[in-house]
Amino acid sequence: MANSRSAADQSFDGLAQETLSRRVTDALSDQILSGKLVPGQRVDLGYYATKWDVSVTPVRDAARQLEALGFLKVLPRRGVFVTELSAKEVKDIFDVRTSLETTAVRLATPRIPRAEADRALALYRSAGDAPAGRKRARLLPQVDLLIHTLAVQYCDNPRLQKMMEGMRDLVKWCQRTIILKLDEPFMTTLPEHIAICEAVCAGDAERAAEAMQAHLNNTSERIQAFLRDTARPKA
Repeated sequence: MANSRSAADQSFDGLAQETLSRRVTDALSDQILSGKLVPGQRVDLGYYATKWDVSVTPVRDAARQLEALGFLKVLPRRGVFVTELSAKEVKDIFDVRTSLETTAVRLATPRIPRAEADRALALYRSAGDAPAGRKRARLLPQVDLLIHTLAVQYCDNPRLQKMMEGMRDLVKWCQRTIILKLDEPFMTTLPEHIAICEAVCAGDAERAAEAMQAHLNNTSERIQAFLRDTARPKA
């Protein structure tokens, strides 16, 4: 009986450690995605261990996981650094995203309830028609991902959905680099989202896929151009 209890205790200890590691990974990831840790910045793992009142082990585990995902670089004898986001990395990420999401919207178009597609289109148009200022600035980010969410939700392909979920944070990280630097960045993508929505509302899967591909290619090019421009030495 004692041995059985000991084995159970060890099992629960392992579960608790896994939960802690996941929580620390999520917290460290949030520091990057929120912009509190910026590309190229050194990450002091000891600082975060103290801040979150944990040992340094789960923080190191989190760093290794985020390195595998491409957010961090662990350099021997130098430390841990947030990955510098390059135009090539953005292109690679968006090449994968474009392949997945054009497939998703093609599969989803005949399955998305017409009422939901019409509602998404109306919300996009309403946000775009709002007067410039605080109201529009508040509404546009709220509707920005509507058609993307519907495409993934209704594609009826769990493997594709899982792959898209795995891309989510990388995509968010890429887009954040430009969203913070532009005035009304969501107005730039609004006509592209409306074009996708109109094709979905019409039940035209191929046109929806073409509009999604054009939108994602444009987004990728905008971010790459911004990174190339900011990387140029000032005259």
